[in-house]
Amino acid sequence: SRATLGSPFWVPAFPAGVGAMRVVSVEEGGKVNVSGHVLVVSGCGSLAYLGELCVDALVSSFDLGRAAVLESRHLLPLAMASAFAAPGAQGASAATLTTAAEIYQSASVPKLSVLQLRSGIAEGASAATLTTAAEIYQSASVPKLSVLQLRSGIAEGRRHAFVQELWTWARSEGVAEIIVLSSCSSHVKADADMAAHTDLRYVFTGGSTPTEAELGVGNAALPLGHGMTEEDLQLGPTREIASIHRFLRGGGVARPLLLQAAAAADGEAGAEAKPGFDPPPRSKAPGVLALLGLTGEALDLQLTEHLARCALDVVAARLKLETPPALKAPPSWLFEMEAPTLERRLWT
Repeated sequence: SRATLGSPFWVPAFPAGVGAMRVVSVEEGGKVNVSGHVLVVSGCGSLAYLGELCVDALVSSFDLGRAAVLESRHLLPLAMASAFAAPGAQGASAATLTTAAEIYQSASVPKLSVLQLRSGIAEGASAATLTTAAEIYQSASVPKLSVLQLRSGIAEGRRHAFVQELWTWARSEGVAEIIVLSSCSSHVKADADMAAHTDLRYVFTGGSTPTEAELGVGNAALPLGHGMTEEDLQLGPTREIASIHRFLRGGGVARPLLLQAAAAADGEAGAEAKPGFDPPPRSKAPGVLALLGLTGEALDLQLTEHLARCALDVVAARLKLETPPALKAPPSWLFEMEAPTLERRLWT
């Protein structure tokens, strides 16, 4: 089952000086290229798993495949049956998990024991039957798009450290923009939200602010701070930052990523403003767009579908596609619809 914050799971210890996260290609000796890509990231801790469910929908709808596994000491370890095979489709043998070290015996061969030590996931078809804590999905048919699905929880007290790792990696690899799909607690709703036609919100920080047409959200979502008062505006130097501090709760990594992008943009602007200062060349910080659904702890499949469709439209606009792909419900949605309310689990 899915690890939660505070669970007594072992968190892998890295040797001294080896603190940075690693991105390991599923192809032996391969390297994952995300330069110039739009990187879609799940909220990792979003309410009702809203962001994670929507990211699964993007992977299914764009027909992406696993390109790499992301390893970080700040993520709780996880291994499970394939998230993109329908329940029962893999058969009993494929659904059985293999661990790092196992002993095999048989009553028909007494006095024989075989110890199998595995250092990683086996290559080939069997590797596809396992899903891990954090994976990157890509497809040659959809260039410039990478999707990072974060399935396990972040170790307690390490959210900001993980976001810093993720931000540093994305910036150093030349990611053009980060889109976070997540939730925002509905308890923050103001009067303007009660009268709004949608429960979807968006907020952008860092980089050059795109126009509404460039965003591609249309009428599907409203700015996070659309109903802010004059008093609310005092919470930050810009309307976007003030809205994040005022409203964004229960969004997992969305809030720290947005603030990280804003701080990076301010740093770049300050460096450029200094007379006679010629900074060393470095990759430009990507902007961060958060697409959020106002929700509570209970799963709202209608809101999930609306957010997924909005995300498809936004990604299609970023990639300059003529039309977004049709929404294809992933197995995780089917599981959620079939599970009784009191027994719902996203990751099994």
